[in-house]
Amino acid sequence: MAWKVSPRIHLRGRHPARGLLRKVRPYLHLDRTLLRQSGIVLFLCAIFTIFPGLFLGSLERLLFLVPGLIVLIPPTVGLRGNIFGALASRMGSKLHLGVLNTRIRGNRTLNEHLLASLVQLMLLSILIPVLGMLIPRSLGIQTAPLSTLLFISVMGGIVSGIFMFAISVGVTFFSFNLNWDPDNVSTPIIATSGDLMTIPIMFLFAWVSLSIPSSILVPLTLSMILIFVIVTVVVLLKRSHEVMAVLRSAIPFEVGAVIISTFAGIVIALGLEPVFAGSIFLIFIPVFNGQGGSMGSVMGSRLTSAAYLGSIKLTKGPNLFAVSTAITMWMIAMVVFSFMSIAAMFLSPIAGISPPPFIQVLLVMALGGTVITLISSAAAYYIAYFSMKFGLDPDNVVIPLLTASMDIIGSGSLLASIMLMGLIFG
Repeated sequence: MAWKVSPRIHLRGRHPARGLLRKVRPYLHLDRTLLRQSGIVLFLCAIFTIFPGLFLGSLERLLFLVPGLIVLIPPTVGLRGNIFGALASRMGSKLHLGVLNTRIRGNRTLNEHLLASLVQLMLLSILIPVLGMLIPRSLGIQTAPLSTLLFISVMGGIVSGIFMFAISVGVTFFSFNLNWDPDNVSTPIIATSGDLMTIPIMFLFAWVSLSIPSSILVPLTLSMILIFVIVTVVVLLKRSHEVMAVLRSAIPFEVGAVIISTFAGIVIALGLEPVFAGSIFLIFIPVFNGQGGSMGSVMGSRLTSAAYLGSIKLTKGPNLFAVSTAITMWMIAMVVFSFMSIAAMFLSPIAGISPPPFIQVLLVMALGGTVITLISSAAAYYIAYFSMKFGLDPDNVVIPLLTASMDIIGSGSLLASIMLMGLIFG
């Protein structure tokens, strides 16, 4: 599959900066295919991502009734994007290379990758609440009992995982059959689907955990964990080469991603009462984290596929393909975040929130959106570069590390933008 940029724009006449512009001009080309395909998908995903934010705003009381729930949200939401985004990225690369077809039944390569993703989902659904209790408590942050956090995470993993498997395979195969590049569309859709389902499901099981006596909750949670462990052991005993290769490459980075995302949750928890509580900007947390991860994942997937096909070579300095992609993503981001500002002003009353002046909301979104677009683009490029340099599969590395880092960068940039605009507007 070929990647194209728009035709060159020729300067006419003399200009004192003509020499400088001649050097800069090649880097200012927009990728029209990316603008059309990813622009549409990211815009639609942003619209849907605002609904999980409304859940946060309207059900804010649960965040205080289940201490530590807010810490679980970034790594749990990110886990869906990490595992299934990486799955889609691997499938996209293999479809481009012709080693995977879009047949569902009897597709051994597909089944092996689905099993690898299942093991990752099981193991990390247990790890997230353990870290979500230990790290905050070591910092003096109160959390609910481990059994409660495990119940929420494990049940959320089971329910949302069923849907995410179907969405990941369906979106990747369907877009490929339409002659769309799966790298441009699959990861944003998967990340947004994870946001849409995971946050409501977590709130549902948080509410259920408050209704179940601990004498029932603890053995129920332990039983589910035992089933997870048995299934994982059975899969590992088969020792499929493809499954083991994916797990060896992905698990260390997935664990690192969970740790990073847990600190993102801590950042939100620390800012919950003084900044986010009762604020319209609580709605924007999933939007910032989701869009930052989606844009970086698109960049990472495109770079990986292009490098595998020999269309580009990843070097120490970003190439024209990477810069063109980054500039196009920034233009998309400005449109998306501007629209989100307008949408949030109308939807905030649904969550019972009084919005601040629109110009303040718009500036927060524009500033934060610019920061996460620049950082996610740079991070995607250099994670892909170093993973290939050290002989790792970027499809298993880029998306987990990128989406996890975007959780803390997205939340942090939103928090910093709010504080800066607060100083300006008093």
